[in-house]
Amino acid sequence: MISKRRLLAASTSLLLMGPSAARAQAKYPSDPIKLVVPRAPGGGTDVLARVLAPTLEKKLGVPIIVDNRPDATAVLGAGIVAKAKPDGYTFLASDNSFYQNPAILESLPYDTIKDFTPVTMIAQGPVILIVHPDVPAKNLSELIALAKTTHLTFASGGIGASTHLVGVMVNLKAGIDIQHIPFKGSGPALIALLGGHVSMQYGGISSAAPYVKDGKVRAIAVTGDHRDPSMPDVPTLQESGLKGADVASIWGLHAPPGTPIERRRLVRDAVVAAMQEPEILKSLAERGYEPIGNTPEELQAQTVTLVNQWIEVGKTVNLKE
Repeated sequence: MISKRRLLAASTSLLLMGPSAARAQAKYPSDPIKLVVPRAPGGGTDVLARVLAPTLEKKLGVPIIVDNRPDATAVLGAGIVAKAKPDGYTFLASDNSFYQNPAILESLPYDTIKDFTPVTMIAQGPVILIVHPDVPAKNLSELIALAKTTHLTFASGGIGASTHLVGVMVNLKAGIDIQHIPFKGSGPALIALLGGHVSMQYGGISSAAPYVKDGKVRAIAVTGDHRDPSMPDVPTLQESGLKGADVASIWGLHAPPGTPIERRRLVRDAVVAAMQEPEILKSLAERGYEPIGNTPEELQAQTVTLVNQWIEVGKTVNLKE
């Protein structure tokens, strides 16, 4: 039985902390949650965050603020989260760059493995290769042949993004040298392609699909071992005769170091529950996202594996341009 003295001490302690602290102890979450997206609006990471945010608000009972902090390497947004207060109110929506930057950049303002705590790997999805209508190639073989005689450029969502690394691997496996033009997200890269400023783009299906359907860009191929259900007429790179160039897009959720596991698990469970809603499942599938929703422990092991794998790849393949 709790003594009156202990009960009085606990009550006095809560009063001294003030009403906001008392509410924070009694209930989490009680304030808006910030979801930092290290990419510009319109790209795959941003679209995923905004698809999930309204349902997460209902599940968690607080507003979800999507905070875009774009730069070419996605370091700015990650750095903000690494230094944020570990109270469960700031999270990072990560993409491939988060796991691959240690192999690409000479230095980072944080340690990818030690300076974040894992929540869940939200989803994965294929990368689609699209070209401007003025590019005469109708398939991958024609595009490779064209690249051997003509100067072509490809846009990506930034150095280290899956949309960059697929381009690196296609160049390597096909023996071509299409020039890389990085942007601060797939959204700006797509705008550049639509404007005819680049020849082609590796991007996410979520942002590319409407323009493919309208005939404003031409789809050439997708990564993965099967065609994406949302674009069944587009062959895979493997079907098109190019093996070993696949890189999947992945999207994770991380928190600042020291964020309590109980809060991370609660947010992870809300993400998983949101992705099980029929309307959200349909919306994700239409945009080329495949839900994952693993545990914090599984994501931590996955992060270590991915970082080390790309460091090894970087020893033999130039990932820096």
